[in-house]
Amino acid sequence: MKRKVICILFSILFLQSCQNKNQSKSSPVAKVDSGKKPEISNDSNEQITLVKDFMKWYIKNMDMLSKFDAIGGGPADAKENEEAENYYVDFKEAEKYISELKKSGFLTDNLLKNEEKLFLEADQYYKENPENDGPPYGFDYDHFFLTQEAFEEDLLNIDKSKYVVNQKDEFNSEVKFVLPISGGYKYSLKKIGSKWFIEKIESAK
Repeated sequence: MKRKVICILFSILFLQSCQNKNQSKSSPVAKVDSGKKPEISNDSNEQITLVKDFMKWYIKNMDMLSKFDAIGGGPADAKENEEAENYYVDFKEAEKYISELKKSGFLTDNLLKNEEKLFLEADQYYKENPENDGPPYGFDYDHFFLTQEAFEEDLLNIDKSKYVVNQKDEFNSEVKFVLPISGGYKYSLKKIGSKWFIEKIESAK
């Protein structure tokens, strides 16, 4: 009797084994989701170099950029013994200025469009609030170093500063750092194709 029971059990196990083999051949193996986030390629060195190179380029090219007299009027443009003309935006000069920024190869189109927007907002303000004295509205500070103070001496500190990279995902990242003269900054970067560009520049503590 025991021998008969053992034979039956053996037969059942053998049939189940055959069924499992057939199922494994016909059904694809399901991938297990480990719950881990996909790996992000960290281009920290490339991002830091981009930020450093842009600041160096900007400081070295400030004189060239200032030749585009995008904001007309005011005391600087007044002729001798004549009253200064009210501030206005010279959009032809503004276009040349933005074109030079684009040629640098550091900035996204979104950042450049924001520069265009600042000129449009200033133009509207000058029309509604005519003035010809004092710093012109919207351009009383540097748009990239975000200060009214002289910052050229920080050129010597750019390579010495500590940079912290916070990569949000494969295409978005932030670089934070502090310059002794100019203060703290947060650069938002965007990867387009295989290259990183500067999307936004903000002050940071």
